[in-house]
Amino acid sequence: MRYPADHKAKARAALLRAGTQSMKVAGFHGIGVDGLAAAADVTSGAFYSNFTNKEAMLQAIVDASLGEPFVSDTAQDSKSEGRNKLKGFVAEYLSVHHLDHPADGCVMPTLSADVARAGTATRAVYERKITRMAERVAELLDGADRERRAWSIVALMVGAVSIARAMPDTGPRAGVLEDARKTIDQLISPVRQRN
Repeated sequence: MRYPADHKAKARAALLRAGTQSMKVAGFHGIGVDGLAAAADVTSGAFYSNFTNKEAMLQAIVDASLGEPFVSDTAQDSKSEGRNKLKGFVAEYLSVHHLDHPADGCVMPTLSADVARAGTATRAVYERKITRMAERVAELLDGADRERRAWSIVALMVGAVSIARAMPDTGPRAGVLEDARKTIDQLISPVRQRN
């Protein structure tokens, strides 16, 4: 049976979409190749024609997803527009909705531990993408210490979501998110101390 010329590209896109959602919910080790293929409504053969193994898919997920859509959405913005989008992004990121819907959220809180156990190539892609995200955040901040503050913002966002997702009680979870949000607001717009 002959497939249309764009069949492989469509299968890859479907695999990336389904794989991203599935791995964000189940983790790298929580779903196998057959499950990933089924979630994408393709065969295991289609999986292997697009990815040499599951880690190759993880690497592609990180490359396509980490920092997105924030980095792309703010690329052409002025500093003021980008900073406003950053504040909105932080509010959405540190929301109960994001906690409760990992399939629709960011790959960093769900897959960072899996990437840490992956091979050098996957970790290098992660480093490149998260560095670009921190650089974009820094571009939207003022002050000589903006790079340090940008890394703090990224780490607080990912860490707060990871910690809050591990907690069963909604009260403390909401507190973790709110405290992180307040700290990030101060990092975005630090109050100058008076002498």
